[in-house]
Amino acid sequence: MPGSMLPEKHFPLQNLELERTDFYTFEGDKSKPLLLFGLRGPGGMNCLWPVVELLRNEGYPTDLLIDSAAKRILETKNRQFTKQPAESPLKRIMETKPAVAVSEFSADAGTALTVTWSEESYGVPVVWVEDYPDVLGSYTDLYDSSMRINPDYLCVMSDATRDLAMKRRPTMDSSRIIVTGHPDYDKYANIDKEEVRNETRKKLGVSNGEFLIVYSGLLPPQTPEVLERLVENLNKSEISKNLVLLLSRHPRDMCPEQEYDKVLANFKGRVMKQGDISSDDIGFACDLLVAPGPSTEVLKSAYRRVPSMFIFTEADAAQLTNDQLPITLRVGASEGVFDYQDLKTSLEKIVNDDNFRVHLVEKMKQYFNSDGNSALRIAAVIKKAAESQTKAHEYR
Repeated sequence: MPGSMLPEKHFPLQNLELERTDFYTFEGDKSKPLLLFGLRGPGGMNCLWPVVELLRNEGYPTDLLIDSAAKRILETKNRQFTKQPAESPLKRIMETKPAVAVSEFSADAGTALTVTWSEESYGVPVVWVEDYPDVLGSYTDLYDSSMRINPDYLCVMSDATRDLAMKRRPTMDSSRIIVTGHPDYDKYANIDKEEVRNETRKKLGVSNGEFLIVYSGLLPPQTPEVLERLVENLNKSEISKNLVLLLSRHPRDMCPEQEYDKVLANFKGRVMKQGDISSDDIGFACDLLVAPGPSTEVLKSAYRRVPSMFIFTEADAAQLTNDQLPITLRVGASEGVFDYQDLKTSLEKIVNDDNFRVHLVEKMKQYFNSDGNSALRIAAVIKKAAESQTKAHEYR
């Protein structure tokens, strides 16, 4: 999202933004430094929660500023945090002054930006954690403004996204842009991919002889439009395999089900819906994942080692620059279609050409890996920032 599209209300002093922010505390070991986390979007919440749990289990006193979708996710966690009565979180920040503030940096993260702005204003070091590749690019227009979006540390997902972060922040000390990995993807380190694939295909009733395509939707208008084009081009493609098309809708997609049913009714192969099977499971089970634009599921597909394809609407493609391409496209780990006229050829290549599919997987292995220790590495950065702040106070 370009910086110009970020509304003024997201920035200081955004008491309106904070009015709907919940505040939780974990008392912990008072001899350890107090940590503050700002959480808002589902991506950031899923990314940072393993870090929150790890530090909580080590006894670190922790405050949570939590907003939007992150509130609903928190309800599913074994959290051991206490919700505090309504008060001004900004007042709490000023009065208790945590040793370090930690934030996701989703492009719409009002709470996260509140944390960043407020904490820098009060001399508290800030750690930003990348929950989606290059979301830092959303704030390039704000670095030198009065908004002071200047974190002390950036935790990034991979070497490729570190290169992007350094390009976005050329004046930042590169030693403070640290490749940590993505904690939510730690789970992929120990998953038996073939076992999950086989079990899920069995549940779905999809045989090994069938080619399963998952259409992972975003929000309208892209999702219905691209699905219609996908069905149209699959029908006329020269593909010898038995195709199965499974629709996986975005949780916030409010487009009527009947609209999708009309489109899917035109598909010449077999059609399925996701049902109650998780997105992760169908992501492992499929042979190709298709998305109508930048998608977390495509990124996860790289960690799952499953080929993926972006199909951009003409309107979206016209606004894209090389600087805005999804990271999997930039490094050659997925296929991209920017003109519907190329869709048929691209589908035939990614379905029929086994060598091309192997090439995509090799790029995934090169750039997207998880060793299961991402949360530990981010926790280490947070501790380092907290310790430096504690020592600074001791010498005053």
